[in-house]
Amino acid sequence: MNNQQRSISSAVIMAKVGGERGLSTVDFLAGSGLEPADLEAPTHLVSFEQEFRLIRNLLKHCGCVTGLGLEVGSRYRFTSLAALGFALVSSSTLRDAFSLIPYYSELNASLVRVVVDAQATDLRIECEESDIPLDLRPFIVERSFVAGLKIASDLLGRTAIPRAIEFSFAEPADMALYQQFTGVRPHFNAPKSALVFSQADADILLALADPLALHIAHDQCRRGLPVGPKSAGLAGRVRELLAAQPAAMPAMGPLAITLCMSVRTLRRRLQEEGATYLGLCDEVRQAMAERLLTGSRLQIEQIAETLGYSESASFIHAFKRWTGESPHAFRRARAQSRSE
Repeated sequence: MNNQQRSISSAVIMAKVGGERGLSTVDFLAGSGLEPADLEAPTHLVSFEQEFRLIRNLLKHCGCVTGLGLEVGSRYRFTSLAALGFALVSSSTLRDAFSLIPYYSELNASLVRVVVDAQATDLRIECEESDIPLDLRPFIVERSFVAGLKIASDLLGRTAIPRAIEFSFAEPADMALYQQFTGVRPHFNAPKSALVFSQADADILLALADPLALHIAHDQCRRGLPVGPKSAGLAGRVRELLAAQPAAMPAMGPLAITLCMSVRTLRRRLQEEGATYLGLCDEVRQAMAERLLTGSRLQIEQIAETLGYSESASFIHAFKRWTGESPHAFRRARAQSRSE
């Protein structure tokens, strides 16, 4: 996990909160390897270890004040998540929106891994905290949950009040702050940290739902995801180009032109790497299909269309060839394994 990277946006928010409390930018960035100019670069990425250092610097300056994560989380909006944020706001329901977060977890929108309980009537969002240092868990989970509440409020067009909030850490002395930021009295010392929305809030049609915008946002998010086996060389570059246009993958001719080589050279060099054009197309489609089946509520027909199939039957046949099972069976098995 520590080799992963994510957007600079969270660091920018923490720097602002720290600055309001007298923390200089230099002291905030101390030991992180980041420069003040990095906070002005919206495309800059930071490693998880760098963000852990920034959080520790903020907590040290503020004296580990109770509920500081709540304050930082309250500064988030859906726009803080870039392409993923626009996918959330374009979704049909709150349940659909939050179900996208585990699917796009490799975009590293959060330091905690999020699990959405697909079997629950209410919308239950749990945190897997094992990869988070113990001393930082309260801050990071607080921040994640209040950020989730703020984003839910953006989507609903009103203040989102959860049905329940559960924290895995011990109850703090000052409970008023938690009720102020969340609207409810949280439960502490829970087996897992969880944010729960009522079924009524989870499944109401969102005013900003837009299937076309969601499709575009999905495309932008997919461009940021790794596809298929990690590889360098030409095969890796071809995978990236294919994944950028999953509904209309370029044929070998246009692909070769993009790569500044002839079709014959492209075919030969792929063979030297143990790959073929058609094989790479299948790898990319299979990887994307498995992600969509596991982490989204899209219908099979919609997934087929996203991957460039004119008929769902053709997609189902291809998926059986790749995996030995139908898309429906694959989705059921993954949903069952998550609930166990």
